[in-house]
Amino acid sequence: MKAENITIENIENALAAAGDKFTAAGVVKALIDGKSEPLRRRVERAIAGDDKYFYDDKWSCCTRKGFFKDRKFLITPDEWEIAQGVLFPGHRFVPYVSGEIFPSGVQFGTMKTKKIISPLGTVFHYHILLGSEQIFDFMVADDPANEILQHSAGRTDSITLTVFDMADFYREHDFAFGDALLCTVKDYENGIVDLQYLPGAERTETDREKFIAALDESAQTIWDKFQDYPDIPEQLAWIIYFAKCGSMPGASLDEFLAGSEKVQLRPEGDHAVLTVANEDDGFHHHDHDCDCGCGHDHGHDTVLPDGLSLSPEAVDDPYKLLAEAGFPLSAVELDGFMLDAIYGRESDFAGVSQRIFGHAEFDFEDELKQAVLLNFLEERFEILQENYNRADDEIKAELRSQIMEAVSHRLDYLAALGALERDPGESEQETMRQLADIAAKLGEALRLINNPGFTPDQIELDRLGELIDDQISRQEDILGTVDANQ
Repeated sequence: MKAENITIENIENALAAAGDKFTAAGVVKALIDGKSEPLRRRVERAIAGDDKYFYDDKWSCCTRKGFFKDRKFLITPDEWEIAQGVLFPGHRFVPYVSGEIFPSGVQFGTMKTKKIISPLGTVFHYHILLGSEQIFDFMVADDPANEILQHSAGRTDSITLTVFDMADFYREHDFAFGDALLCTVKDYENGIVDLQYLPGAERTETDREKFIAALDESAQTIWDKFQDYPDIPEQLAWIIYFAKCGSMPGASLDEFLAGSEKVQLRPEGDHAVLTVANEDDGFHHHDHDCDCGCGHDHGHDTVLPDGLSLSPEAVDDPYKLLAEAGFPLSAVELDGFMLDAIYGRESDFAGVSQRIFGHAEFDFEDELKQAVLLNFLEERFEILQENYNRADDEIKAELRSQIMEAVSHRLDYLAALGALERDPGESEQETMRQLADIAAKLGEALRLINNPGFTPDQIELDRLGELIDDQISRQEDILGTVDANQ
């Protein structure tokens, strides 16, 4: 078969047949007898665009299920968990099982689960590596009683969570703080993990330091490679892949976060990420409380204009200020507006701000929040400008423009609805639900388009264009019906 006749389906079938370890060059060889640079690039894009695979700079690849099979890792319960006889699944199994597995759905040896009620401030830090955009979603999904978190999140709020009942295990091994659970991944895709007791006496500080240093070095590689696009679980998966740690882990993820000299949590766009602190980055570890007010240090930091300060909740997620100001925009949509403007060669943020917000007035209680939000967005615009690659973006830019026009139409409808100064009727609520569903689907497409690492071929571009056209047409039909009924 000629290289130009190879379809995406052919490539996917060849990848599926390649086994758990393979090279991109080997996949090309399986498809054609000879060499083809365009086909090689297509194969590499297919690998890079599929979260089933890891790959290095030489395009030696492996499946995640193969990489994590029989891989060992540590979990270190803290004193409170030991005293309560429980283990919060939280982020403990990230990234060692598939993201499709709900944290409390992991089959953890023979451990049974139970429900526990506790203040949010007590349990928040067990979940911090799920990513700021997922923590509360996870808690609400874990138990309907936590629905209060969709409206407020105070440290004293009682929440109900599923935990592993470890009381007998802790008692049997006289488990103490400093001891660890030595875990072995038996089935990545189905979330099956075995566990053994590892006494603290068998864990050395030297091993812990070497392990954390290896993860630090790997984290630098991952930050240089992907910047802020992956969420935390995805970052951690790649960090473990690139780290040269040997077969025996020296530290848990909790110990890594606490002991790292280079890695810290930091808000980037609409999600928190692990960032790497270099000497010239202008940020270092500081003691900031997390957004639930739990009092735990999660290493958050941000840079604000002289003379301004901001509450921890805004530091954790500056985009929450948008919702407070009445702007129903996601961070990926804001990036879309900015990148669309940059593609159009606009360089003045004032013009971009006008394009995003139109003539709407900010509805803040004080001017400080308005100043912080605009400063944050202006800095984001400058970062996108500095890293913009016009050559790679050119092929995707028209699709982005179409999405942003659709976003503007949605915002116009919501603004008109808000101007009525009454609660939406039943039909209006249904329209809003349908628009939200469309916004979510377009948002996923937009996130892909905004990713500088996504360089689609014409077939991929056509498929994405069809998806976008379908959703935009659906929105136009909905809004056209609304206009006809008014």
